[in-house]
Amino acid sequence: MAESRDNGRLAGRLAAVAALTFVLVVPPLLAQFDQMDQVFGVPVLWAYLNLVWAIVIGLVAVIGARSR
Repeated sequence: MAESRDNGRLAGRLAAVAALTFVLVVPPLLAQFDQMDQVFGVPVLWAYLNLVWAIVIGLVAVIGARSR
């Protein structure tokens, strides 16, 4: 019974991360970062996408570590 509840929480948290990822990469938001400016020599859009990617991987790692 407890294992089923833990699996449900894990699935819910991972679904929340997926929803957050979707919100962060929808085209209207990406358009805000599509500029000619650069951050550390990298276009702003690429920097934003790499930051989102790193945050999502970090969140999944934290959620996975807590589930053990």
